[in-house]
Amino acid sequence: MKVYKKIAKTFLSVLFCIALVTLSGCGIANRIVDHFVEPTSVTIDGVTYRSEFYGDLYPMFYQVGDVGMETLQQEIVYEDGSRQYRRVDFEGHNWVHCYTGKYISGMVYCAESEWEQTKSYYENPENFDYYFGHSEDNVLIPEIDYQKFDELKAFEKENQHNPFDVFYEENEKDRTRRIPESEFKDSFTFLKESKDGYFHTINCGYFIYEDKLFLLFYHDGGRTNGGIEEVVAMEVPDELGQYFIELSKKYHP
Repeated sequence: MKVYKKIAKTFLSVLFCIALVTLSGCGIANRIVDHFVEPTSVTIDGVTYRSEFYGDLYPMFYQVGDVGMETLQQEIVYEDGSRQYRRVDFEGHNWVHCYTGKYISGMVYCAESEWEQTKSYYENPENFDYYFGHSEDNVLIPEIDYQKFDELKAFEKENQHNPFDVFYEENEKDRTRRIPESEFKDSFTFLKESKDGYFHTINCGYFIYEDKLFLLFYHDGGRTNGGIEEVVAMEVPDELGQYFIELSKKYHP
């Protein structure tokens, strides 16, 4: 039986690096990743909160009130002049959230006292639901090879298209294929969402062409190839690709 579930779309948002300010009552530790300043810990009212407990997952906080019943609280519990921190209403947990970092959904921090336990929870594949996503709907996948799913996500991360690299066409041309737009049908995705509803993977598009699985980079409307409309994509390694092709046929014949 197919189970459909809609989940918020994840969009990447570029933010400029900003200066960190340390004020009385709050200490911030940070690191710079890909030219973005990302605080990794913050101390509020004597409690230290740490991020980096959810790996490559993305928080599902796009605006105050997202994720269930007013999960992200309205009240700002601390601000340092450039960032605002709110508490996350998650029973049994002590979390804060801030709209900072590279992504529009921001970053989540949990109290240091529960950091190890929480990190272990999100490292366990049994604590997630897995979906085949097509169009507006996501279909629950009751059984999936966790290792292959992780391999697919690692492939995405290693080969992700960077539209903000001004030389991306030159840098990507040797590892991508250009496929006529007329031969492109539609795309789909594979994703997972934590069973508590707070985190999920980013949705990268895939499609099948000549019995091979391709990671969709972008649609070129003819701008760079004499007006010929094409799809720019990267082929997934064959064994991995075939597994997900067969899986996709079960949910989108």
